[in-house]
Amino acid sequence: MKKIAASVILVLFTITAMAQDKVPLTRLEKKAMRVEQKKQTEVILTQTTAEALHSGCFVLKADQVRGRAGYVVYVNPTINFVAVEGKDAYVQLASTSGIGFNGLGGITLRGTITSFDLDQGNKHGGYNIVMNTIGPGGTLTIFMNINKTGEMASATVQNNWGSRVDMNGVLVPWTGTGTKIFKGQESF
Repeated sequence: MKKIAASVILVLFTITAMAQDKVPLTRLEKKAMRVEQKKQTEVILTQTTAEALHSGCFVLKADQVRGRAGYVVYVNPTINFVAVEGKDAYVQLASTSGIGFNGLGGITLRGTITSFDLDQGNKHGGYNIVMNTIGPGGTLTIFMNINKTGEMASATVQNNWGSRVDMNGVLVPWTGTGTKIFKGQESF
């Protein structure tokens, strides 16, 4: 008899628990859950971006490229990027046509970083980077602006002869889940 009573009580508790799971959430509860999830995601992205920048291993995956004349081209972020790995910096512009100096329809430049200045703004917590590189393709000056989460990043790449390219995209750690990039053959 005790086993039957215990079984009935266990079944009643299970049914009660299942019934509570099916109670729909109100709009305010759903909104509060979304806001909390957004805050948690922002905290994680902020920490990841700070660690990547301070470790010196990050990639700006560009989905927009703007030339000197101001025209904007939407590009593939896996083959258009500015990357920093320790003391080396890579700038790659490519297209999916597959014809070019780097085998990807564009150019890949690698340079050794000669100066790297990282500054974090106080108002919104964004980052400003100014770095100079020297390599077989010449010297480059790279200016980067990154928001604190890395979701909005821009880079301006200039050489000695006045050529300039602006890239907009997202900043991710060099070794991470969202890093998938394809580096072409170095052009020089």
